[in-house]
Amino acid sequence: MKAVLVTGGAGFIGSCLTNYLIENLNYRVVVIDDLSSGFIENINTNAKFYQVSINEVDKIEGIFKNHKFEYVYHLAAYAAEGLSHFVRHYNYQNNLIRSINLINASIKHKVSSFTFTSSIAVYGGLQSPMIETEDPLPEDPYGIAKLAVERDFFTAHEIFGLSYTIFRPHNVYGIP
Repeated sequence: MKAVLVTGGAGFIGSCLTNYLIENLNYRVVVIDDLSSGFIENINTNAKFYQVSINEVDKIEGIFKNHKFEYVYHLAAYAAEGLSHFVRHYNYQNNLIRSINLINASIKHKVSSFTFTSSIAVYGGLQSPMIETEDPLPEDPYGIAKLAVERDFFTAHEIFGLSYTIFRPHNVYGIP
């Protein structure tokens, strides 16, 4: 059974993804969430849950070592575009540095594939409809942090062979 890590698994998208991976693909899912914006009741009871910040590098290292993940789905983020100008350090620490912690652990532990939740904020104020061939022009620290992580994946792939997928959701809604 493949081991999968889902960060942000107590949030809306992360909990839906966790449910799908367990119920439809029979994966062994580990959820990491600090519960700063997610809810423990969203976490599938068949998932192994760690209430940990992805800034706690030693704990992340232990989790990667113990579970030997095939795939990582990184959905954890501080998603407050409009506020990111006023909480710059917190934004970069949470959305850039913590993501890099996961990329480093994924490289070290030879994860097969990493899926990263970026944001439409990387496009800034470009007019709709936006297409993926548009040059990203983020207008706030949140978009800048997400774009920096995207760029880091390119180099992680080139140098270490880390396979990755990036998606940029916008206006996500639904019922968990």
